[in-house]
Amino acid sequence: MDKNTIDNDVRTIIDEETAHVFAPRPGECLACYVFRQLGEFGCNGTHRFAEGFRDRTAPRATALLARLSSMGACCCDCEMFLNAFTFAAKPWITSMPFGEVIGTPFGSEEAIDMRERFGIDEPPSAKLYLCCRLVRRGSTQACGNWARIRRW
Repeated sequence: MDKNTIDNDVRTIIDEETAHVFAPRPGECLACYVFRQLGEFGCNGTHRFAEGFRDRTAPRATALLARLSSMGACCCDCEMFLNAFTFAAKPWITSMPFGEVIGTPFGSEEAIDMRERFGIDEPPSAKLYLCCRLVRRGSTQACGNWARIRRW
């Protein structure tokens, strides 16, 4: 094999893996996607994740950045969580019982201890927020895990 063939193979592998890492999960909402990406890669002062989400899942949502700006997220992705969205009161409640979500039987001592330790309004684990409640294809709305921060 020559060097150009190896370089091309390596570039193809890297491009495929990068596309996989940055791809929104099926049914994942804008807020869950941006939150997940910010947790992995941080903010660079732009709307790179919001724009990437729009380009991959809702290319017709041309007013997304204007809408985010009107909600207080005018400059970057992280402003979505400073000014526009916050976790809903009980975002971990899905179709599964609490204990099944955290991987323990619902009535077990470990599940009860998690409830007591974190309280009713605190999440038992940050990983649960990655469990998006799902939105329809092409939507740029946030799922039920998120509540709007009202600006006055």
